[in-house]
Amino acid sequence: MNHQWGMHCLGIALALMFLHVAVIAQNNIDCEKAANLLPDIQKKINKISTTNPELISLHYLLIQDIADDIKKFQTNYLPQLHNCPEIDFYQQKHYCDTLLHKATLLKDTLEVQRKRVDTIFYLFAVDELCLFDTNTANYYLDRAIQYNPLLTDALILKLKLLFIDNEYDKCIELIHVLYNDAPLKREHENQLSDFTDHFYDELFQLGDSLIHIGHAADALPVFETLENFCHDMPSAYCNDDYYRGIIRSKTGVYESYLTIAKVAYEKKNYEIAYKFLDYADSYLTENKDNIIESEEYLRFKEMLLECREKMNQIDNYVPDEEPQKTAISPTIPKDDVTTDSAAFPTDAIPETSTSNTAKELEYNRLFIDALYYSLNEEYDKAFEILQKATELEKCNCFYPDPRVRLLYDEYLKNKQR
Repeated sequence: MNHQWGMHCLGIALALMFLHVAVIAQNNIDCEKAANLLPDIQKKINKISTTNPELISLHYLLIQDIADDIKKFQTNYLPQLHNCPEIDFYQQKHYCDTLLHKATLLKDTLEVQRKRVDTIFYLFAVDELCLFDTNTANYYLDRAIQYNPLLTDALILKLKLLFIDNEYDKCIELIHVLYNDAPLKREHENQLSDFTDHFYDELFQLGDSLIHIGHAADALPVFETLENFCHDMPSAYCNDDYYRGIIRSKTGVYESYLTIAKVAYEKKNYEIAYKFLDYADSYLTENKDNIIESEEYLRFKEMLLECREKMNQIDNYVPDEEPQKTAISPTIPKDDVTTDSAAFPTDAIPETSTSNTAKELEYNRLFIDALYYSLNEEYDKAFEILQKATELEKCNCFYPDPRVRLLYDEYLKNKQR
């Protein structure tokens, strides 16, 4: 019995001894680590920025982690510093409290700053514009709008920079955002109103100037931009001038096609002339409500269409090497026929309508032959045939084609040079 009791007491004593050793081991800390922990935290705190908008959100998270590390030091290290005689407990406690206070202030500041990162980026952009650095200013504005797509001040400033860079379509997108979604104060409404008036006037003057110097094709996109601008805008900002500008521009584009066709025709480049005639007709079909046709260009189109029709007649035509005149005998009643040639001199027999028709047919054929050789640049042959056609005109028995004489005179002038 006594033996059993003795063994039980011995077991309890051993258990208490092991527990004491465990507690001592648990209470032991790394003194070197304890001495360096707060200085390391101090270095991290010194790197925290409350003014750089690029870092504010990140540093807000970092300062929370730093504050947690300081609290862990208070809990795990301060109570055991008596095991580290080389470390002054009161000095470390003061150091720890100071760092925790500083970390708390930084956390509060960053919590406020991260709610206005968009504004900080905007203010940075304003500063950069004062230094005439538009590239950096644009970067900061884009970052501000990225954080807050409806930051009115940033949107208006971005609007002005886009206009300077001739980014008119992007300007219109921002204008619609500002009018439809962004919160506008009185000062914003005044700025936006002034900008839209300036936007319309500048673009209209640009388009109008381009038309006056004959650049209708360049003016058309400008007036179409104004049309897009005026869509869904209050009527006070737009009038019908932009629409009249579209009509003038499209008419100018249409006439430019016909002008090229006319120049090509005058230089005898008929293939190009007909091609641009087709371009003009196609453009007219697509924009018939916005094109006004002038009499001058209508007459030219009719002439060119008629010329092409004539050309089509000789597409598959191969002329004789030397066109032969058709021998036509005068029609004489059989009862009046006599063997006495003196009784009916041939030069006294008037030409009948059949003869006149034959001469006119030959005349037209000669003209087609001349055109054929002209198109193949055989100008001497064409001139020779035109001479024969003009000789036939002397009979005054059909209506001559004025183009024969016109073409003949042109060739004659070239030969006399």
